[in-house]
Amino acid sequence: MTKVKLCGIRRLEDVAILNEVKPDYAGFIFAPSKRQVAVDEAEVLRQALDPSIPAVGVFVDAYPLFIKEIVDAGIIQVVQLHGHEDAIYIEETQQMIGDVPIIQAVRVASQSDVNVDTTADMLLFDAYSKGMQGGTGQQFNWDYLTAVDRPYFLAGGLNPDNIQIAIETVGPYAVDISSGVETDGVKDATKIRSLMARIQEADKQ
Repeated sequence: MTKVKLCGIRRLEDVAILNEVKPDYAGFIFAPSKRQVAVDEAEVLRQALDPSIPAVGVFVDAYPLFIKEIVDAGIIQVVQLHGHEDAIYIEETQQMIGDVPIIQAVRVASQSDVNVDTTADMLLFDAYSKGMQGGTGQQFNWDYLTAVDRPYFLAGGLNPDNIQIAIETVGPYAVDISSGVETDGVKDATKIRSLMARIQEADKQ
């Protein structure tokens, strides 16, 4: 079964629909972004979120100590690094947060970008867009992923209309969706329900 991460959660209304559809992960963005949440806001969202849904904290070149503080507060259960974090940074962060999984995001512009040597627990492949670290709504060439031999998250331009073909084409461990289930920059409950239903259909194929 394809895992699902719904990212950019920033309102209690968003949490309510997540509690209904039960994705595998909920994403809180702590990096500068139109979907950014403050730590105290994320704490309120985490308290309202179903305890069975792990929260993923998305960071861009943040101080590892800042990440540790949010982990220690119980706000997030998974860390996603979406900047220019190198092997030394990842190792330092792992030492600070222990067994908490780390997802390393890779912005894909060419075939060579997917050849990543990392100690991160998981990879996430997203579309490259100059000046943006994620949430671009853009898709990249999925053919680049054919040689990837480890489980990964697929992101970049996914929405209810293309999610089935994405799963059937590349068979990712997980899909990561944010702008693809929004209307006018706000999470859309109808689109989220449609997305989840189509993922279930794709998994039956």
